[in-house]
Amino acid sequence: MAEMHRLEPDQLKLDQPLPWDVYDGSGHLLLRKGFVIQSDDQIATLIERGMYVNAAEYRKHEAENTPARYDAMSLWESVQAHLAFIAEAMPQDGSMQPEITRLARQAMLISERSPDLALAAIMLLDQRNYPVAHSLHTALIADMVARSANWSAAERTSLVCAALTMNIAMLELQLRLCNQQEKLSPQQRTAINNHPAESARQLIVCGVEDDEWLRAVLEHHETPEGLGYPRKVRTPSDLAMLVHTADVFCAKVSPRSHRKPMIASEATKSVFTKLAHGGKNPFPAMLVKEIGIYPPGTIVRLVSGETGVVLKRGPNAKSPVIATLMNASGMPSLKPVIRHTATDPSAAVGMALSLDRIMIGVNFHQLWGAAEH
Repeated sequence: MAEMHRLEPDQLKLDQPLPWDVYDGSGHLLLRKGFVIQSDDQIATLIERGMYVNAAEYRKHEAENTPARYDAMSLWESVQAHLAFIAEAMPQDGSMQPEITRLARQAMLISERSPDLALAAIMLLDQRNYPVAHSLHTALIADMVARSANWSAAERTSLVCAALTMNIAMLELQLRLCNQQEKLSPQQRTAINNHPAESARQLIVCGVEDDEWLRAVLEHHETPEGLGYPRKVRTPSDLAMLVHTADVFCAKVSPRSHRKPMIASEATKSVFTKLAHGGKNPFPAMLVKEIGIYPPGTIVRLVSGETGVVLKRGPNAKSPVIATLMNASGMPSLKPVIRHTATDPSAAVGMALSLDRIMIGVNFHQLWGAAEH
């Protein structure tokens, strides 16, 4: 049977011809391509039966109807700027949920169309507003993992909304802590421990009604052993555990002014070791499988002696595609040479390096600019 894609209610439009044949969960044809839905009652009936379309036809239609001009980094900056504005305004006029949902869908577009660029940006680019940037980083990684696990669009939307707003009650404190050298004060520790519950409370005040979104925010620091916070529950939702996994990974690898990022291979090992909780949290393993041990943006030394940066993921977690930065003699490459570690034994990764170990910059836009269109 052909791969099928489950439609969400908001993908059916009144008074517009359907761009695909629509089937129920058993594969029975419900509506022919071109059929025009004329009432909400028809949509409600379809929702009850389940709505599926051929996945290949769905992807083709999405590709053909996506605006020709797509600039991943411009969209990234737009999402981040709008998220910062909404988080500061905290509107209570009913606009909070639809606005965050709109930003979530834009973030999901980036994670789908430009995942390697997104990973490299998380690893390499120093962000001006780290707390807001971190929420976007977490959302992008979480969506990549959820997409690989075949979560529905509705589940992924709730997930990404949760990641974007998980720290909405402590963004100002996060920004202060980015430059704070002394230990946390008792008041700061209390605010950190309370921020999941306070973030969920503020979202409710602002009119958010998505229970899965709210639960993920409330539980994104809980653990299956009941040692998390704020309520020490033992059964955090899958959305909460995935947000937490992506949150911890991004916090370890993202550049910040007050500390060096952890090397990605060490971060993935740490996440896998500390967050799996004896298999009760499946998402660390899924994260490693999806982004690789050496995700894009990782600086590596090859067994050939060359130094390079991971350009994109390869066929498995240990076999990325490398763009060389320096040859074996330590001389900068005039033009990066692409090395495929999966098929070239001399290009195998010898070790990962921190960015400050190399004496040459990484031209982000030169290496990943083509991925933006």
